[in-house]
Amino acid sequence: MKAGWIGRAMAAALLLAVTSCAGDLATEIRTNAPVRERVMTAIVSDGAMAQQMTQRLLATDSLRTRVVETMLHDSQSAQYVLARIGHSPDAVDLVLQAAAADSAGREHVMTLLKGMQMAMKAGGTH
Repeated sequence: MKAGWIGRAMAAALLLAVTSCAGDLATEIRTNAPVRERVMTAIVSDGAMAQQMTQRLLATDSLRTRVVETMLHDSQSAQYVLARIGHSPDAVDLVLQAAAADSAGREHVMTLLKGMQMAMKAGGTH
């Protein structure tokens, strides 16, 4: 009976230590730039870990907005994303649906399409 009590006490102490370490780690990352840099370097140096972190960032609306805005403010990232969209018919459909969601957007899309159509006819390509 005494051994069971000691085991439960040790498990509780271990759980408390792990929990307090996790709290300390979060504070350490937030407040200690060298520790934060080491953690971020560890994440970006492992593709699988970076993908997991990206998935977590994209899973939350407010963080997803920050990630996308950050990507769009970086010209190389924005060009990459737009090129990927341009090569995916489903993604192009989504962009066109979003662009044509209101009358001003619809008018703009139609103007672009008419311009493309005229350019194709002028170039002899159908």
